[in-house]
Amino acid sequence: MTASGKTEAAARRALLAKVNEVRDEHRGGDGVLRHDTRLTVAADVWLDAKAREDLSRNTMRDYTGYVDRSIKVGALEALTVMQANDVARIETWLTGIADDRGATAAKQSRKVLSGILGLAERRGAIPSSVMHRVKTPGSKPGSTGDRKCHDTDCDLDCGKRHLDTRRAFTQDEAAAVLDAANSAKADVGDLAAFLFGTGVRISEALHCVSWDDVALDEQTVHVRGTKTAQADRVLAIGDDLTERLRERAGLHGTTGLVFGVTYFTSKLGEPRDRNNVSKALRRVFAAAGVPWAGTHTFRRTVASWLDEAGAPLAEIANQLGHADTNVTAKYLGRKVAPTRAASVMALPMTAKRPSLKVISRE
Repeated sequence: MTASGKTEAAARRALLAKVNEVRDEHRGGDGVLRHDTRLTVAADVWLDAKAREDLSRNTMRDYTGYVDRSIKVGALEALTVMQANDVARIETWLTGIADDRGATAAKQSRKVLSGILGLAERRGAIPSSVMHRVKTPGSKPGSTGDRKCHDTDCDLDCGKRHLDTRRAFTQDEAAAVLDAANSAKADVGDLAAFLFGTGVRISEALHCVSWDDVALDEQTVHVRGTKTAQADRVLAIGDDLTERLRERAGLHGTTGLVFGVTYFTSKLGEPRDRNNVSKALRRVFAAAGVPWAGTHTFRRTVASWLDEAGAPLAEIANQLGHADTNVTAKYLGRKVAPTRAASVMALPMTAKRPSLKVISRE
């Protein structure tokens, strides 16, 4: 499609007018997705298509959650795919999400809508998706969704909790956290011990470790992580953690997930809601006097313990399931570049410099 004008701006306006005209006149689609299909219905079609891509359970859960919270509720829920395919309308919708639920929620909601409209375009329901022209807004300072801390003594993206993403627990703090977790009403004591004993991600502990993956006699656990190729790994577990897991198995049985539901026998071993577990752990952190901590602090602490014990960076990366040791180095707060290469390649300061000359191309 082309358009012309006396100036570049005029040509752009003419082209945009043509695009809008084609979009308004478009009446296409297939037997499932059409121009007048409700966006909520198109979202279900998109989820079905994603389910056929053999994605991880966690990814599908996240996609479904954003469809339920952002697409099926809010400013776009009553619109057709054609009506929703509008830059101004989408950016207004994203602004509301950013101010209410945060910039991350807006970014993920945009990703989901982009997938839905992309599918609609491929099916011929809309002439073209406008998502490449949509800008994702940030949260308005002071809004509910604003996660930036405005305390002059804190420059971290702390969710207004002064979350310190660069700090690990001390031995005393770790002991206080474990004591608070053991005393909590929520079933998080064994989980906290597992996180301290393995350094796995909270999502891995909750959704990637079943009782079939635990070998108590061999004292190993198979973590079926999905974030990287290295996330699928077998880890050794210590005597204390092994005994805790043995007691947990005797108390709740060995059906389903190790840290699955325990309160309802009809749902025993089924996945727990991560948000509820995170809230319970925040209460634990507050009770232990470490409100600055997050669930990743467990991983950073394990990495620090291994580093202090002299473990090589590659071994620490394998324990954490990192694909890149540079990520592990950041966990440990390493900001100084390695010096071995510099010392090996250095010439004595008194050494004669090699002579250089330009070689003619003639």
